[in-house]
Amino acid sequence: MTQAVGDIIREASRLESLAMGIYTRLAATFRDEPDLHRFWMSMARHEAGHVGALALIAALIEQAGDSLRFEVEDSVVHEAAAVIEALHSEAAGRVSVDRAFEIAVELESLELEDLVLDLIHILSDPAARAQAEQMLLHDLSDLSLMIEKHCKSEDLLAKADVLVESRVGQREGGGFVRRC
Repeated sequence: MTQAVGDIIREASRLESLAMGIYTRLAATFRDEPDLHRFWMSMARHEAGHVGALALIAALIEQAGDSLRFEVEDSVVHEAAAVIEALHSEAAGRVSVDRAFEIAVELESLELEDLVLDLIHILSDPAARAQAEQMLLHDLSDLSLMIEKHCKSEDLLAKADVLVESRVGQREGGGFVRRC
């Protein structure tokens, strides 16, 4: 199902803001551990960048008026909403280091990132998308390294590594956004 792109952008922005809130809550939880605190703040800044990118996209769409039309698959946003809202509530409480990294892997596994990248690609030049993808890959690599450093779970590390590997070779398929 598709929905008006403005509505999708507003909801995606709300979800990215919640994701940023998850990471700032984790930063607060681990404020006494400088390495973890810095990492969680870095992840929050990444999500803040998405909020800013979505605001820019919304402004570009508004300025383009009827000259720019496309459809967005809304199932990605609806599926992400339930997960992100639950994780946001959970992060408000005390979580262990292992659970904090599980939350991050779950959050970064959502397809919302792909939707944001697709919107950036349509409304910007290919270099902007490439830069956004490179930043995401960097963050996922950092996530994997931090899991290796701070967790004992081989399964969680494997999941993080799969995320990194999927990003390295992913961009060949279709996206969530279609030009009309």
